[in-house]
Amino acid sequence: MDHEPERRDETYGRVFADVYDDWYQKVTNVDETVDTLVRLAGGGDLLELGVGTGRIAVPLAARLGGRARIVGIDESDEMLAIWRAKLSTAPASAAHSEIVQGDMSAPLPRGPFAIVFCTFNTFFNLSDHETQRACLRNAAAVLTPGGAIALEFAVFPDDEHAIAGEFIEERRRPDGTLVVSTSTIDPVEHTVTGRFTDDAGRDRPWRIRYVTPRMLAGMAHDAGLVVTDRWEDFGRRPFLATSARQVCVLRRRLNTR
Repeated sequence: MDHEPERRDETYGRVFADVYDDWYQKVTNVDETVDTLVRLAGGGDLLELGVGTGRIAVPLAARLGGRARIVGIDESDEMLAIWRAKLSTAPASAAHSEIVQGDMSAPLPRGPFAIVFCTFNTFFNLSDHETQRACLRNAAAVLTPGGAIALEFAVFPDDEHAIAGEFIEERRRPDGTLVVSTSTIDPVEHTVTGRFTDDAGRDRPWRIRYVTPRMLAGMAHDAGLVVTDRWEDFGRRPFLATSARQVCVLRRRLNTR
């Protein structure tokens, strides 16, 4: 991906669907994520934004055993096809999972939902500030009274000068693939663009639009929300100044109608 509109053959789903589970299945702790989401939902229904291949939704459905509805939304045909395949061989409780193909920044599936969540930098796949703001507004609109939005993403500092630059590194993926990662951070536009080039010579381009703590607080306020909890991860470990990742829990402000 780059700063120009995506070509159809370079959407995130088209580029990464075939390796997503091999590369990212264990990028975060699935069991801890499921435990915390079940706790936050308190028996209510759940909506996952950018559900992808069902990395979290499938074990979440298994944990709930049909006691609540799980809805997942994603734009990618390729990602959703993998989730559908998983559901076809899952226990009967997976029947409570609903697949919605669509834009997670547009009006969302009919709720209400006790928890709306977005894991592992997926919120950053929204291309610009207004789209991210729209996502939060639409998520807030489908919450139950007392419901919450949970966002998981990397920590980027508010100091624009702290992170600018170009970076190159080699990474060995869990499936054994050797990948050269190149990326460029633009702290003015708050974007990171890059590509993974594997040892077979295939390029997988990507682009994110990151959010700093100050930006998130402003977007949350505009949506009638406030950050009520911040953890280092879904294991609810304390968020520290040195934390590289965060989970933010947002709820409606008490003075918001």
